[in-house]
Amino acid sequence: MGRNKKWDGYTSWSYLEADRDYVKYPLEKQVDRVPPHDFGLDKSQEERVEALLEKNIVISLHEHLNVFPAERTPGVRRRPFTGYEGLAYSGMDAVFDNCVCSTYDQVINFLGMRQCDYAHQGFVVPALKVADITDAFKEGKVAVIQTIEQASAIDRDVDRIDLLFGLGVRSMGIVYSESNTLGSGLSELGDGGLTDLGYDAVKRMNKTGIVIDVSHAGDRTAMDVVEASDKPLCISHCGSRTLTDNERMLPDEVYQAMAKKGGVVGMEVAGFAPRTEKNPEGTIECLLEHLEYLVDLLGVDYVGAGPDTLWGDHAGLYRGGPIGTVRPRLGNGRYSREKSADLPEAFDSGEMVRDLDYIKGLESPSEFRNIAKGLVRDGYSDDEIAKVMGLNGLRVIEACWPK
Repeated sequence: MGRNKKWDGYTSWSYLEADRDYVKYPLEKQVDRVPPHDFGLDKSQEERVEALLEKNIVISLHEHLNVFPAERTPGVRRRPFTGYEGLAYSGMDAVFDNCVCSTYDQVINFLGMRQCDYAHQGFVVPALKVADITDAFKEGKVAVIQTIEQASAIDRDVDRIDLLFGLGVRSMGIVYSESNTLGSGLSELGDGGLTDLGYDAVKRMNKTGIVIDVSHAGDRTAMDVVEASDKPLCISHCGSRTLTDNERMLPDEVYQAMAKKGGVVGMEVAGFAPRTEKNPEGTIECLLEHLEYLVDLLGVDYVGAGPDTLWGDHAGLYRGGPIGTVRPRLGNGRYSREKSADLPEAFDSGEMVRDLDYIKGLESPSEFRNIAKGLVRDGYSDDEIAKVMGLNGLRVIEACWPK
């Protein structure tokens, strides 16, 4: 088990009777599903990693805490299974748990199911205020920051932002990869920028205390949000288009504007989008290369980690394979359209994962601690690692959430 974590063995819905109150699925393993990644650390370096995780608040800026079934089960999303065991091994003290639902009813179902499950155990605590995070760190628990990956569920009613905050949401993306009433997503051929409704939503999220995310926004929309926001924001799971020239990555000027506002960007690996010329395979080394580049560009105070992982066959999800519960998107099952030559390369998630089974070194949230191993190996100082592993994200949370 992870350092000082006090998981009591609870698993999702264990207060109910399996196969009477709910359908029990064979779930994927949360720990050791794939072989461990060797960073070549010696004993003293391994001890340093453990000491860093022990004394510093560790926060993942973007994960999906669902444990997926081992076989195709189309109805599984109605009742999400949380990876309590994996969280105990992860090294995290807090994590942004993301809901990708697009409709209001779907979001409410997800939030209600999550909160109901959490209420029957004591290891995972909903993070509603900053003290919930610091207390979880002290008490050997994990604070979950409930996040909605897109604001489509508010439709045209900004008052729903207040309602979602009241239901525990503390971070929200403006758009997913497709456009909505607030702005343009990264997969669209054109980017109309932040709409008037989107501008109102940004201001309301600032006032309410919701951390704003633009990881899936088009370039213009992302920049508009950065400029409109009165608070620091989070680009929770992304990378630099300078290293990886596809539309899933954002251009450096967006990150520079974000840093001037005091925000933070989290490096990702999911979707296998951040592969580079130096690291053409889908591994944790892609994340570490993007991290190093953006630390050099922005400074270490504005960079974190948001791997965007889950427990299960993530590559199969993008291919529409064993998980089989996600609608086709991003070029996987859509009609193709010719793009202008001046636009970045389209992000075809299905094609990205065709030759990959999993991300070596960051296969699931259980391996989040491996980022610290990579940073130790690559020569970062203790203070720099503490910032990247959590303190930068905590600073943004403190600036955005109500006091």
